[in-house]
Amino acid sequence: MTSPFQISDIIDTPSKLAILRVLTSRPGLKATGREIAKLSGYSVPSTHESLKDLQSRNILTLEIVGKQHIYALNENDRIVQKIIRPMFKAESGVKEEIRDFLLSEMKKAGVRKKLVSLILYGSAQKGRAVKGSDVDIAVILFQARDVARITDLFASIIAPKFRGYFGVQLDFYVKSAADFRRRLKKNLPPVSTLIKSYSVLYGKEPLEV
Repeated sequence: MTSPFQISDIIDTPSKLAILRVLTSRPGLKATGREIAKLSGYSVPSTHESLKDLQSRNILTLEIVGKQHIYALNENDRIVQKIIRPMFKAESGVKEEIRDFLLSEMKKAGVRKKLVSLILYGSAQKGRAVKGSDVDIAVILFQARDVARITDLFASIIAPKFRGYFGVQLDFYVKSAADFRRRLKKNLPPVSTLIKSYSVLYGKEPLEV
């Protein structure tokens, strides 16, 4: 028996995915097709076609006000509640999941107290990651004597477990606070790249290390 609730029929184009990402990330949003097209980055004709299909499948509601067609996410729909909202919640909360995963693994290994900062940078931080992209993490420690041990911990245990859970490679950069400050002062890579765009997952800001 074929189920009438096929998610592959609902999210079958990039424009539909973009539309649902816009609507789930802005609680209570009600907008015209033209406004949603601007927010999603797709053409007005493509957006209108996708909106009509999503509305016909009960994923969106439609309110006609004068000549305007106002769309919103149908919060009463089963697929919205059980699949679409949880899916985008997991997507938007990935930075917090990365933080919690790394801190948990470091705690298990008994080295969390040696940590000054965990800093996310690169394409994952900017939200521009594509298939095959790594997740770049700077691991800043209080003492230089711990760098070799924790580098080995990441290489042998944490990075493989990270790939198994998140499905992507963890590219880790482990340095002492003193070495990090020196590289920052001299504008040396990868710190020179990191400082342009980063998210502190745990601990101190780069300029406070």
